[in-house]
Amino acid sequence: MDEADWNFAEQQAETVWTCEQLRDKQGVKPHSDIMLDLFFAPIEGEEARREAFEKALSSFGYEIAEADEPGQVAASIGPIPFTPQDIWLHEERTTKMALARGFKPDGWGFAEPD
Repeated sequence: MDEADWNFAEQQAETVWTCEQLRDKQGVKPHSDIMLDLFFAPIEGEEARREAFEKALSSFGYEIAEADEPGQVAASIGPIPFTPQDIWLHEERTTKMALARGFKPDGWGFAEPD
């Protein structure tokens, strides 16, 4: 799978919707600082080049984190402001890196830094 096959508009719309839900239903304050966690899964039928993907993530300042699922890659960055635009900036960048290396986005989450 490459960038041309990925629906970035749908992914961005989901991010905006999720941020609105978190703001409205969970009381997360816009522009509060968060540590963003991004998760990626291998694309079935493609060669997942984990080491190359982790190296690319690290070169852009992402910390490789412990993943919850086998084969999954997890990366964190922050603190960043809790806004759909800031989250999308990181989602789009890392999705492009992932797709080029046999991975696809598998969700995101965040924690408020101490």
